[in-house]
Amino acid sequence: MTARVLPGLFAAVVASVSAVMAADQAETPERTADLSLLAPRSPNTAGRFPIEPILDSLSQSLGLSFVFDSRVIADKTIRPVGPDRNPEKALKRELQTVDLALHKVAEKTYAITHSEPELFVAPAPGAQDDVQEPEPIDTIVVMASMPLQAESAGSKRLFKIDSDDLAYLNATSPAEALYDLPQSLASFTPSNTALLGSAAGISLADLRGLAPKRTMVLMNGRRGTITSGGNGDIAGFDLNSVAEPFIERIEVLNLPAGARFGSAAVAGAVNFVTKSNLEGLEAGVKAGISEQGDAETISVYALGGRTFDSFGNITIGVNATRTEGLIGADRPFSSTPYGFALNDVRSNAPDAAFLPGFGGSSISERGYFSGVLLDTGEFRPFSSNDVWIPQSDGSVSPLSGASNQLFNWAAWQSVVLPSDRILGQFTYNTDLSKDWSFFVDYHAGVSATNGQLAPLPATALRGGDPTTGDAAVIPLINPTLPQSIRDLAAAEFGAAVSAVVFDHRYLELGPRRLNVDRRYQDLASGVRYATDNGFELALTYRFARNRTAEKERGRLDLNKLQIALNPVACSAVPDCVEVDFFTSPSISFAAIDFLRTPELRNKVIVGEHELTATASGPFAFNRDEDGRYSFGVELRRSLYEEIAHIAPDIIPIGSITGGDARNTEDAIDAFAEVETPLLRFAGFPGDVDGSMAARLSQSSVSGTAMNFEGGVEWRPINGVSVFTRQAIGSRAPNLIELFGIGATLETYFQDPCASFDAAKEPVIAANCQSGGPLGVGAGFEQKAFLSSVTDYGNPDLEPEQIRSQAYGLTLTPTDFGLEMPGRLQLSAVWLDVEIEDAVNPSLDTLFDCYSSPDLSSKLCGVNPRTGLPLIVRDPFTRQIVSYDSFSINDGEFQWRGLDIEARYSTKPQTIPVFDSVWLSALHTYTDRVLLSADGMNPARQDGLINYPRHRTLISLGADLGEWSFVAYGNRRGRVLTAQSLRPEARVPAAFYLDATVRFDFSERAYIQANVQNITNEEPAITAFNDVGNFAPEYYDPIGRRYSVAVRIHF
Repeated sequence: MTARVLPGLFAAVVASVSAVMAADQAETPERTADLSLLAPRSPNTAGRFPIEPILDSLSQSLGLSFVFDSRVIADKTIRPVGPDRNPEKALKRELQTVDLALHKVAEKTYAITHSEPELFVAPAPGAQDDVQEPEPIDTIVVMASMPLQAESAGSKRLFKIDSDDLAYLNATSPAEALYDLPQSLASFTPSNTALLGSAAGISLADLRGLAPKRTMVLMNGRRGTITSGGNGDIAGFDLNSVAEPFIERIEVLNLPAGARFGSAAVAGAVNFVTKSNLEGLEAGVKAGISEQGDAETISVYALGGRTFDSFGNITIGVNATRTEGLIGADRPFSSTPYGFALNDVRSNAPDAAFLPGFGGSSISERGYFSGVLLDTGEFRPFSSNDVWIPQSDGSVSPLSGASNQLFNWAAWQSVVLPSDRILGQFTYNTDLSKDWSFFVDYHAGVSATNGQLAPLPATALRGGDPTTGDAAVIPLINPTLPQSIRDLAAAEFGAAVSAVVFDHRYLELGPRRLNVDRRYQDLASGVRYATDNGFELALTYRFARNRTAEKERGRLDLNKLQIALNPVACSAVPDCVEVDFFTSPSISFAAIDFLRTPELRNKVIVGEHELTATASGPFAFNRDEDGRYSFGVELRRSLYEEIAHIAPDIIPIGSITGGDARNTEDAIDAFAEVETPLLRFAGFPGDVDGSMAARLSQSSVSGTAMNFEGGVEWRPINGVSVFTRQAIGSRAPNLIELFGIGATLETYFQDPCASFDAAKEPVIAANCQSGGPLGVGAGFEQKAFLSSVTDYGNPDLEPEQIRSQAYGLTLTPTDFGLEMPGRLQLSAVWLDVEIEDAVNPSLDTLFDCYSSPDLSSKLCGVNPRTGLPLIVRDPFTRQIVSYDSFSINDGEFQWRGLDIEARYSTKPQTIPVFDSVWLSALHTYTDRVLLSADGMNPARQDGLINYPRHRTLISLGADLGEWSFVAYGNRRGRVLTAQSLRPEARVPAAFYLDATVRFDFSERAYIQANVQNITNEEPAITAFNDVGNFAPEYYDPIGRRYSVAVRIHF
C-alpha cells in the first residue's frame, strides 16, 4: 500500500475504532503460534514468525487491537514481542525491520502501514474531498481479544485466562479461577485446611489431582518458590501470594512439561504473567456479600506506571483484600455432624440410618473415664474397652453413642477460613542500548489467616505423655473424684490403682484460635541481549523467601494440669489453682488461667538463590522459515528452616507444632530445546513441525533427574491439526519431602507382634520371633498402647520415574469450508501419565516393617534424618517406645483421560442486536486413576470424590454497545466419597451458574455486577468425608452471593 492510500486506510481505521473500543473482547480469534513467554530461561517460542499470529498473541494477552491491510503484512516475519517488555516500542522496532510502521490511533488500538509515509496524521475536516480515490485493498482486519481463548498449537497446547476473565469470574484470588478449570483439583484451599495447623488457608495448584508437588508454578516465566504447609509434606506455590488485579494473564499448560520447565512439571505448569510497563494509573474496588449477609469480601488496589525517556519504565502497585469466613453454625447443612445410628445409638450396622447428631465426638465437656494408671505406671483400659461418663448425681454411665452423649464439634469449626492479604509489586524496565535491556521484577506481600476449631479435646489416645497422652490423670487422693468411679476401678483392678485417666473437652477455653501469617518475597533482576537476526541471551538472578508463622492460642500445659489435679503437689506450687471436673459446673477461670500456655509459635522458612543463563537463536530451514534452538543453565541454592518457639518445660495439650530443622540443597539444571519445521508442502501431506527438549538436573541431596520430550504436529490441510507428545523422565523430591519434620506425639498404636495370626501371617511371625532388636520372643503381650511418633522428611529419597503420552486433534471447520458465521474450533487431547517410585508418606511404619521378609524394609532400619533406629523397643519389656514415619519411594500413580474443548465466536455483523457473542466449553473425562502406597497393589480412584469422571466449564458472553454480559456454568459429575454400596456415599452431580454484567462508561472506566451460584445450590450431605457432612473445597458452602466492582484508568 502506497502513501496515497493512507487517507483511505485512515477512514477505515476511524470507522473501526469505535466498534473495537465498545467491544474490546469481541472478534474472531485466528489460529496462533505458541508465542507465550512461558519460560524465558527456555525461550522455545521466540523464533521469527508471521506477523499476524504475533499480533493475535498480543491481542489475546494484552487486550490490544490492530487495524491493517492483510496484504501489507503477508509473507513478512518478525521476532515475537512479549508483554514483559514495552510492547509498543518493541513491536514498532520489529516492524521497522520489514519496512512497516506502527501508529497509535486510540487507547490500546494501533494501525499498521507501509513505512514510506514519514508522518501518520489525521486529515483535517473536509480534507478527504481533495484526496484521490484509494486503490482497492484486500481486507481491513480488526483484531481484538476474546475471553477464554486457548492457544492450541498442537503439542504446545496452552490455555489462557486473561485479566478480563478474572474480573468476569469475580475472583479475588487467582486460585478461584484455576480451581474452576476441569483439569484442576482443589486439593488444598482455605475451605479444607482448618485442621491442618500451619497449612491453614494455603491455596495450592494441583493439575490432574497428581498432588501440588507435581504441578509447577511460575511467575513471569520464572520458577516460583514453594511455601511449606508445616504439616507433613504439604507444600507448593501459594496462589494467595499473587494479587489478582496485577495479573495480565494466567497461562495453563495442562500437559507434562518436565523437560522444558523443570522436573516438578509432571502434570503441567501454571504461569502468572503480571502487568508491567504501564503508563498512567489504574485503580479499582470490588466488594461482595452472600445472600445470608455474611462471607463478605472486599478488595482494593492501585497500580500505576510511567516511562521516563532516559531512565525507563517504573510500575508500582498495591492490593489489599479481606475475606470473611464461615463456621459450621452459619449454615444448616454444616451445623450438625451426621453419622450412622441404629436404635438411637451410633452404629456401623448395615441397616443403620444416616442421622444428624451422630457424627459428633465422644469427647465432650462432660468427659469420660477411659482407664486407670497402676502403681507400676502402667495404663490399663477398663474391660471391653468400655468408657464411663460422669453424671451430675455422682454416678457414672457407659458411653453408648447416644446423640446426647456426643459433642457437636461441627458448629464451632471454620468451614471457610477468613483471611487478610496485602500484596505489592515493583517493576523496572529499561533499554540500555539498541540490543541490551535491563529489568527488575519484585513481588512481596503478607497474608493472615485466622482459623477456629472446636474447644480443645484431650484424649489418652494421643498427646504429650508417653503413657496417657493428653488425658487428665486424676490421683485417687483427689477429693472431687466421684466415688462411683473409685468403686468401679477397685472392683476391676484392686488396690494397685493409683489414678484414673479422664478424657475431657475444655469448653471453658472457648474455640481454639489459630493464626497463620505468611510473608512472601520474590526478586528477579537481569539483563537481556537481542540482535536483529533473532539471537537472544539472558542472565537472571532471583532471590525468594517465604515464611510461614503459626500462632496457637487456647492451649493448656499438661504438666500444670497434672499438678493441679494432685492436691499435695498443687499446694507446693505458687499460684496453683486446683482443677475440679466433677463438683462444679465448669473449671474455674482461675484454674484455667493457671493452666493456660503462652502463645505457641512455629516458623517455617523456605528460601532460594537462583542464577539462570539462557541463549536462543534461529537456524535456517528454508527461505521463508527458521527453526529455533535454545539452551541454558540454572544454578540454585535452597534453604529449609523450621523453628519452634515453645519453652522446654511446657507440654501443650493438642498442639501439633513441629521441631527445629535447618537444611540446604544445591542444584544445577542444564536444558536444551529445538523446534523446527520438518515438512512443507502446498498440498498433501501438508505441514509437519517437530520439537525436542531435554533437561538434566543434579541435586546435592537426591542425585540426578533427567527428562526428555519429543513432539510432532501435522497439519494436513488448513483447519486440521494432529499432534503427539511423548515424554520420559523423573521428578526430583522437593525440599519439604527431603527435610520436613513434624510434631512428636504420643500416639495410640497396635503392636504387630501382639495382633498377628501366625498361620495367616508367617512373615510377621518369623520377624517377631527373630533375635534382633526388633524381635520380642514367645509369649509377648502388648501393654504399652502409646508410642512416641514423629514424621520426618527423607534425604535418601530418589527421583520418581515418569512416563507420559499425549495425542491430540484440533479441527477448525470454518477454516476448511464450513459455511457459518464466525469461527468454530474443536479439539480433543488424550493423556496418559504414569508415575513409578512415587514418593509417599509411610502410612503404617510398623506393619510395613514387620510384613517385609527378614525385616528388609527401609522402615526397619535407621532414620536418615537422625541416624537413630526408626523403631525402638524397650530392651527389657520389649514394648515399643517410639517409631518414626517418613516418606519412601514405594508408590504408583496413573492418570488417564480426555480433554475436550469447543470454542465459537462471531463477527459483530453476523448477529442482530448484539455486537458480538462467544461460547466456550471445556470438558475433562477421567478414564482411569490408579494409586498405590506402602507397596500395596494399585487401587482405582476414578469416580471417587477427588477424581470425578466428568467435569465441565462453559462460558457464554455477549457485547451490546457499552454493555457486556457473561455467564459461567460449572458442573462436577456425581462421585462416591468411598468405595461403598451405601447410598450415603453417593454425591450427586452439582452445577453452579454465575452471571456478570458490565457497563463501560468509557475506555477507561467500568462498573460491574456479579451473581455467583444463582440457583443457590447447596452441598449434599454425605457420609465418609474427610471432615464433616461434605467437602467444602469442591461444593460451595456459601450459597448465592452478590458483588460489585469498579475499575478506573487514569
